[in-house]
Amino acid sequence: MHLAIKRLLLITLSFSFILPTFAYAQWEQITPPTEMQVSLTGGEQTTITPACALPALATEQGIVPNPFSFYFEQGESDNLLIYFNGGGACWDGATCLASLQLEFDADPLSRAAFNPSAVVENTPFISGGIFEDTEENPFQSWSKVFIPYCTGDLHIGSQDTPYTDTLGLVSGQPGAEVVIKHRGHDNALAVMDWIKQKLDSQALSPNKVLLSGSSAGGYGATFNFPIIQQLFGRTKVALFADASMGVISKGFTESVLNYAGPWGIEDTLPRNFQSLIGNFNHLALNKQVMLRLAYQYPWNRFAQYSTGTDIVQIQFLKISDQVAKGNLDPTTWGVSEDDFIYIFGWQIQSYTSLNALSAFTWNYQFYLGEGTCHMVLNDFCEDNAFPVSSPSPFYNEASAQGVQFKDWLHHFATARRFRENSVAYYR
Repeated sequence: MHLAIKRLLLITLSFSFILPTFAYAQWEQITPPTEMQVSLTGGEQTTITPACALPALATEQGIVPNPFSFYFEQGESDNLLIYFNGGGACWDGATCLASLQLEFDADPLSRAAFNPSAVVENTPFISGGIFEDTEENPFQSWSKVFIPYCTGDLHIGSQDTPYTDTLGLVSGQPGAEVVIKHRGHDNALAVMDWIKQKLDSQALSPNKVLLSGSSAGGYGATFNFPIIQQLFGRTKVALFADASMGVISKGFTESVLNYAGPWGIEDTLPRNFQSLIGNFNHLALNKQVMLRLAYQYPWNRFAQYSTGTDIVQIQFLKISDQVAKGNLDPTTWGVSEDDFIYIFGWQIQSYTSLNALSAFTWNYQFYLGEGTCHMVLNDFCEDNAFPVSSPSPFYNEASAQGVQFKDWLHHFATARRFRENSVAYYR
């Protein structure tokens, strides 16, 4: 959602390229080929096509290629952090194309529904928070994998889908068809294949693994958890989902999280979730998914974070509901204080889900902070319509009973034995 450039005019061009691997400071950038075969667990091979939604972008500097890349930093400890980045979502012509008309330096509540760029706010160098090389960061010494998000599909799509470009923003021809590459699942598999090779060569041999993600990346981490856990065998992966409470409209679950949807999830979701396709409950989606993981992986540990009035999550509830009702005008999708139905509805569902999971599991905990800030693992907290919780959420968040969030997360990821420590600002 937070795109820090004035405007991107998007152009679909056919490029075929492989960029070289290179490093920024301590981070190594890896760009996989645009078609590759992967074999993760079980020995079965599959062909994937890693890509961003649009293969090229037109910027103020001209047309630039837009391949998918990911990043790795070798740490000093034997611990590994795998992070799925966020950046909205799109599932029809209005969200994938028409929303690109919005000025990106305007009100953050009136921005494009997803981020198509593999670079803009999609690298670890500018993310801050948990990726900062500072002694205040308890994860400073960990090795880190940063997975950008440029596909609009919550990191679970594997399908090229045509949409009508009503305004001609991408095609230059109003009413023309534009193909969006929802290849988030392919991108994730490319990263997992790279990690597998590192594990097989013993270049990586982690004692602790924390799988995390923010916003759309929180869903990516959650839905890809079974695949990633398989990579590490007996090493138990801890899952932390940031700002991804699963409160969405009925229309979204019926049209997107269903068979023959725009992302092709019937071909990508692990078998753990296959029976939920077509049965996702918009009133209890978060509980459905997290309960399933908690029960199927009783020796793993799971955690979530959100602020009590996360305005970006509330906006996506509104967008998904408005689109389902036929409102395809992105300029009307912003959230204001008048949208109390969406705000209150989101709060009720989120709080109910967190407390139910805490009550009915033994390997789950949550941190519910005060305010409207979106995401805690990085420094992208901005909100012009509501008070901002803190300028740097990862380091400053302590609104839930005075518990310092970064210490809470580190203990969750590293403690020898799991003991639930769910905290909320209202208790």
